Amino acid sequence: MKALVIKINDMIEPLRGIANKFASPLLDLGFRLYVAEDFFRSGLGRFNNYLDGNWDTQLFLFEMEHPVAGLDAALVAPMTTAAELILPVLLALGLFTRFGAAGIFVMALVIQMTYLENFQHILWMTLMLSVFIKGPGVISLDFLMQKRLKKCKDEICQA
Repeated sequence: MKALVIKINDMIEPLRGIANKFASPLLDLGFRLYVAEDFFRSGLGRFNNYLDGNWDTQLFLFEMEHPVAGLDAALVAPMTTAAELILPVLLALGLFTRFGAAGIFVMALVIQMTYLENFQHILWMTLMLSVFIKGPGVISLDFLMQKRLKKCKDEICQA
């Protein structure tokens, strides 16, 4: 029985290698890009409302449709717009990724508390929690920066 388990394990090992080297980094990138696209499009729509002179639409939404308890719509609308334009870019690039994932997680949580029947927000929160916990993966600027910082630390780089 032990020999059979070892044989099966040996057969699966190349698949693990492929998954670790290729599939896992692509999955990490996919999580980031999937959520980033949704939030960036939303932010772009809000920003276009501002440019078109329809900012009152956004103020109405934050006052009546999905108010944020204790905060004025005139403050929340531009903050949300900025966050929806900046955080997805950080996610997509994999730059300060955990900060971006945490911000989008909080935004999705607030949205979920407003629209309880929409499970899309739970998916966003789950994906962002994964990114926050695991990090952005090797296809990211964070990974390149950490690699460079480690090399600098080892070589005592000059600023």
